[in-house]
Amino acid sequence: MPIYIDFLSGKVAYRAKRANRRNELLARAINISPKENPLIVDATAGLGRDSFILATLGYEVILLERSPELYTLLADALNRAKTNPDTAPIIERMTLIHTDAKEWLVAKKYPRQPDVIYLDPMFPERKKSASVKKEMLILQELLGTDSDSAMLFEVAIDCAKRRVVVKRPRLAENITARAPDYTLKGNSSRFDIYLAKT
Repeated sequence: MPIYIDFLSGKVAYRAKRANRRNELLARAINISPKENPLIVDATAGLGRDSFILATLGYEVILLERSPELYTLLADALNRAKTNPDTAPIIERMTLIHTDAKEWLVAKKYPRQPDVIYLDPMFPERKKSASVKKEMLILQELLGTDSDSAMLFEVAIDCAKRRVVVKRPRLAENITARAPDYTLKGNSSRFDIYLAKT
C-alpha cells in the first residue's frame, strides 16, 4: 500500500480541530505562550504530526528531517496543505529543511536561537506487539533507528535557549543518562523536559 502524509484528513486533522494548549501534552511541555513568538525546532520531524499541531496552536516551527524519503513525503504533504484555505495559514508557520539536525544546530543555521528543541527519535522496540502501530513498523523497516539520539540530545541542550522536550514511550528508558527536570505522562507516551543550561 502507498505511504503518504496527509494533514487534511484523518486522525491528524481531527486532532488539530480539537487541539488547545490544555489538552495537548506537548504544548504543556513547551510551556510557552505562542504570543511570546517562541521559535521551536523539531529536530526529528518524522511524519510531522506534532509540528503540525504546534503550528495549529500558533507556534513557529522549523522541521528538520535527514531522511530523503521522509523529507519528500513531508514536502508533498505541506504543499498539498498549502492549497487548502483552512490549513494554509498553519503551513505558513512551518519551515521544512532537509538536513542532519546535529550538523544544522552545531553550525547555528537557525534564524535566531531556538527557544525549544523537540526530539522524538525512533528507538528500537523491545518487542513487537499489537500496540506498535503498523506505520511505525514500516518506518523502522525503511529508515532504521536513530542510533545517534544521545549525541543529538547533547547538541540540542547546548543550543536551546529555554528547554529541550523529548518524547518517549511511557515506560522507555531516558534518552540520556541525565535525568529530566520533570516529566509529563500520557496514556502511551511521555514528555521529558530538560531545562537549558544556564
